Amino acid sequence: MGKILISIIFTSFFFHYSYASEITDVYKTLKNSTIRINIWKNYDNSYRETISGGSGVVINRIDNTYFILTNSHVILEKFCLLEYSEYCSDREWDDSKTIVVDSPSTEFEYITDYDNIIWWENYDIAVIRLDMNEYGSNEIFNPIKIGGNGHPLMNIYAAGFPLVLGNLDKDYLDMFYCSGVLNNIITDSAGLAQIANYSLVHNCGIAGGMSGGPLVDENAMLLGINGLKGVSLVEETGEVFTDFDLYDFAVDIWDVYRLEIASSDDEWGHFDTNSPFYGYLPKLSKNYHSNFYNDFVNLYPNKLKEIKELFE
Repeated sequence: MGKILISIIFTSFFFHYSYASEITDVYKTLKNSTIRINIWKNYDNSYRETISGGSGVVINRIDNTYFILTNSHVILEKFCLLEYSEYCSDREWDDSKTIVVDSPSTEFEYITDYDNIIWWENYDIAVIRLDMNEYGSNEIFNPIKIGGNGHPLMNIYAAGFPLVLGNLDKDYLDMFYCSGVLNNIITDSAGLAQIANYSLVHNCGIAGGMSGGPLVDENAMLLGINGLKGVSLVEETGEVFTDFDLYDFAVDIWDVYRLEIASSDDEWGHFDTNSPFYGYLPKLSKNYHSNFYNDFVNLYPNKLKEIKELFE
């Protein structure tokens, strides 16, 4: 009996130690790869203040250039995909506003502009290019790894800079973290139309300011980009939904790769050798991401050259 009891105690201790270690790894990955994005008014004088902003996640590094994934609505003054008015038009911030990238662990702030940003009209996705050579900086960001396929009830985690109690009236918001489960993956066109192509549904508990931040799995690998709550849809449409505030939504990382493959004939992207965004997507593992690879081949049989460039 004594041996059995010792064995049970040891097994229980090992399980809790292993679990705690895994959660610590997730926390460290989110902390080191999640980026704060501020939109400033009067950035260069004593009257400066943040008027908008959100979060982002570092997905790749090429030499001394980093690429940060976020939402289009984080870096635009107006983004119409999330609104339901036929009279709406997308609008960039004017020159009196300044887009600034940093994080709680960075030493400097990095100013960017729309020459270093690409964004999509039909998906709430944007990419910021940050060339450290332009700032004379050797600061190191840690790109996150790309995850595999998600499935309902898997554990998920997220991070960002929310506008919540304890984090209000600050120009530099603190980073918050949350955990939950993946509730569903929306794949039908009617469902995706209702939620602006945000296909990953979860209950982590994101808030305004966490838009553009990462949604990761238990291995701290990127599944998607957060950016939408059910309550936002209610405010825009005036419709009434039951339990609308229970769920949060993220854009699947799969869609970022798919959009680049589909638009590879256009300029200014991952496959354009003349573009400053050439190669911005990190390569995927053909073994670990085999489902991605097979789906891409089936969807785009005429894009095999581009698909193979994305896998190793």
